[in-house]
Parts: sequence; structure tokens; C-alpha cells
Amino acid sequence: MRVSCTGKIATLTVALTLAFHQSAWALITGGEGNEPIRDPGWPKGAAAAFNSETRVAWWEGPPFGGGQWHAECKGDAAALSLVLDDFSKIDAPQKRVVLHDGFGHSFWLNPNGDKDKQAQALIDWKLMVWQSDRLKFQRELPAGFRAVEGEPVLAQIDVYTGGFVRWADVIVPKGIEVIDERLEAHGFKMTDGNVMEGKVIDLATKKPMMAKVTLEGIDPRKQGGAVHPKMAETMTDAEGHWVLKVVPSGRGRLVLRADGYVPRVIAYGQYDDKPRWSEHHSGLAKPGPVSGRVVDHQGKPLAEVSVRIGDLDATNGGRYDTGNDPEVKTDADGRFRVEAVPLGTASVWIHKIGYVRPGLGPKIKTPASDLKLEMQLSAKLQVRVDFSATKRPEGYIVEIKPEGGEVIGSWGGSANLDAENQYTFDNVPPGKYIITSRPNPGREGQQTPPETVNLIGGKTTELTIKAK
Repeated sequence: MRVSCTGKIATLTVALTLAFHQSAWALITGGEGNEPIRDPGWPKGAAAAFNSETRVAWWEGPPFGGGQWHAECKGDAAALSLVLDDFSKIDAPQKRVVLHDGFGHSFWLNPNGDKDKQAQALIDWKLMVWQSDRLKFQRELPAGFRAVEGEPVLAQIDVYTGGFVRWADVIVPKGIEVIDERLEAHGFKMTDGNVMEGKVIDLATKKPMMAKVTLEGIDPRKQGGAVHPKMAETMTDAEGHWVLKVVPSGRGRLVLRADGYVPRVIAYGQYDDKPRWSEHHSGLAKPGPVSGRVVDHQGKPLAEVSVRIGDLDATNGGRYDTGNDPEVKTDADGRFRVEAVPLGTASVWIHKIGYVRPGLGPKIKTPASDLKLEMQLSAKLQVRVDFSATKRPEGYIVEIKPEGGEVIGSWGGSANLDAENQYTFDNVPPGKYIITSRPNPGREGQQTPPETVNLIGGKTTELTIKAK
């Protein structure tokens, strides 16, 4: 297909929680318009469909790892038919089209769901395509970092039939699977509004079970965290089936609860009262408590250590989101016990100011008892940048990387200098690190020569870097 027009490239900054109570920043890249995107490693043939002249915006996610590309488009049945012709030629084992009621909404054109931007962000379809290597990477991540579950397809188009697309006029080539998620295809009426339904099973027995299904609001609090008022609620029937009709508007989460099982959040969303249908099958796991003891490098018990059980993967159930990872503090003898952990696997993360446990949290099977976790004294690095030979830019960062390179589980990062041209890295695992600094934004030639420091547990190291 012919490609024309120009676009602009930008990034969205997204906060990610890494390790234990540490935040990192990742970028979602995207832009407006239909200027061709260079093929980053899509399945053969995907570039023609992605670089359609119907595209109004595009973006790449997820924040951790990337590789999932989205083209957000506007057009009628004839334009969609041309795109589907290109889509059918993609070299992928499965190519899927999913039909929805109503309009689609561009994530890139209105990422925060602002009401005054809704009209300009309406779209008629969106194409998603994975880089296969990035999808493989995602599936190998710990549960807490994965953006995909199950068996996702490499290429999919979501079509919204409430706008300019009259589906009856669309020509669908052979080799494309069509899944109809419109209300009438599932026995509902447009007057039922936003309909959610699903089935709940016991993950151990695979049998349907009775459970309470609650749609809760997500209302942030000024002091941090959020409250979760009830928006709608129902119970499953004897076959584990449930339905919520006329779902109210608001940001919310869908939660399953049953006596003797660990609660589970199965969906998050910005919901409205527009007619649509969605399916949410899931299951609940019984608890597998985790207990143990935390000691220092001399074997002495450590009290007031925060112990968080994360990366929850339920047996036969995949990633298990409890809403908040179970967390407790150790007692005077360094002991802890966490009850609300699903049967399966998990990681144990521990945190105490002045101490550190290098690497990723140990992977365990649940239930688990008598775990012994050791922490060592952490190091501190105070970095000062000398600007006597040059004017300080408005933005300037210091970067720290482990000697030998960054690997999964290693410690590193970057930080902005304060008004005194300094920054202090706290709670650093002892070891050798490479330190550099540069303007932000800046060019490669403006980076200072690497400095190697050997950080020792329980001690503060001071370093002065001369800016270029």
C-alpha cells in the first residue's frame, strides 16, 4: 500500500517497580501520523500492514522489554479490507481479527483518558504485532514483570464497528481467524451496556466453584496507596459462571474472593457505560504460607526487615495478582510468616535500610517454611561533579553500572544531580562499579571518562568527577 504524510516521534515515561521498593523508569516509544517505521524485526510481511496510510498513531510497549507494536488507525470498510489483504500475508502461524462494539480509543493520542481529548482519539481499528524474540523474552521474565500470559498471537487486529467500519462490507481474506466479541454474538442487547462475564474454577481441581466477583474502584489517596470502593458485585452460579451488566464508569479492578482461597485481581481498566462485551475466565488458589528467618552476615537475627512475597505464579494458573504483594516485617528474632500466598511459586524480596541482599529474590515453591535469608551491610556512594571548567547544564545525571556489565539481578541506575551538584546512592550492594556523568539530554561525547570505585559494606565512598 502507498504510504504518505509525516509524523513525530516521542516517548512516554513509565514507572516500573524493580527488586524491592526501588523504582526505575522505562520508555514507551511512539508517535503520530503514518510516516513509515523501519522494520525492527517483525514477522515477514508485517511492515506493509503496519505502515498503512490509515494509521494515525503508533507506539511500542510494554515498558519492560518492548517488542509489541501497535498501529492505531481510522478508516472505512474499504480501507480496512486493503489492510486485511496485507495482514493476511504476514508470516505468522496465527492471524486474528477481533470485533468489538462501539469506538476504539487511541492510547497514544490520549494516554490519560482525558475527556476533552476523547473525540480526537477515536479510532476504527488497531493492529498489534510482536517481534518474536521480544515475546520470548517477555515470557521468560518473572511473573511480576511479565506483560503477557498464556499463548498470545503474533499478529492481531481489533476492529471497532461503532464508527466508520460497516463489518458486513469488509472483505476478509482466507487464513484470518475472526472472533466476534460484540454483545449480540453472546446473547446480550445493546441496552445491557458494558457487559463483563466469565467463569471461576478451583485451580487445583479444575472444577467450577462459587466465588464473589467484585468490581472495585481505584481512588488514589494523597498519602499514597488507594482505596477501593465497590462499584458492582455478583456471585458465580453452580457452574462457576458470572455476569455483570451495565458496568458503571470509572477506573477499577475486578477481584475474585472465596473462603479458603487467596483473593485475586483478574483485570484492571478504565470502564465506561458504552455497550461492549468482555470475557474474564480465571481461577483461585488455596494459600501456601511462607515462613523463615532473616539474619545478618554474622548469622545474627535482623528485626524490622520488610519481607515481600512477589512474582506470584499459581500452580496451573499463571501469574497471580493479589492486588498488593503479601508483606510483613520480621520480629525481634528475625522470623516472619506470610499467610496469603497462593500455592505455586514466588520470589522473596527483603529490605532494610543499611543492609542489602544482592541479586534477585530467591525463587521458592509454596508453601515454604524455615527459609534462611542473609543480608550484608550495604555501601554508600557520594558523587560530586566539578563544573569549574564548564557551565552546568540544567539537566545533568550520574550513572552507576556494575563492573563487568549489567545483567539481570545486578544493581545500577542513574540519578539527577541536586542543587549542590551532588547525589548520594544509598543501600548499594558492595562491589566494584563504573561511574560516569553527562548532560541530560546530551551527546555521547559529553560523557565523562569512566571511574571505577570499590564500594565496601558499612562504609561511605566519596567521588568527585570533573565535567567535560
